Amino acid sequence: MAQKHGQKSSGMKPLGHKHDDHEYIVARQERYIKAWESGTPEEIMEFMDPQELNYSNHGMEKEGLSHSDVKYLFAKNRTYLYDLDMKTETLHGHKHFTAWEWTVTCKAAFGPNGEALKKEEATPTMMKGCTLMWWNDNDKIIRNHEYAQTKIV
Repeated sequence: MAQKHGQKSSGMKPLGHKHDDHEYIVARQERYIKAWESGTPEEIMEFMDPQELNYSNHGMEKEGLSHSDVKYLFAKNRTYLYDLDMKTETLHGHKHFTAWEWTVTCKAAFGPNGEALKKEEATPTMMKGCTLMWWNDNDKIIRNHEYAQTKIV
């Protein structure tokens, strides 16, 4: 079932020790998810520090990307997805570091040979992953390491 904005996913509940910053990081993460679901790279990039960002997506074999590289990657990849839905499995950390386990379901707008697909022709895909995020005092991501596994559903 898709998570509705304003509803906390069960993964947003603390497991074990509840850090003092838990409610803070949950609210920030919900804003981050909303930016992703908006489909506009500009909203996502509002969370990235323009000078300090070092972004790695190991599943895509992209490492050490700068702010401008990430903006290009997001613009390219986000426009190729239909029906993006993000669900938090777990979220742990504090104001300056979070470990976010997530599940994403979507449909790719292009087939395996690069052919354009209509929404109804696209195959549903699920990704399960974990993103490690380092945040500065301005709530901007300065380092991001993402690990994910994709499968057709």
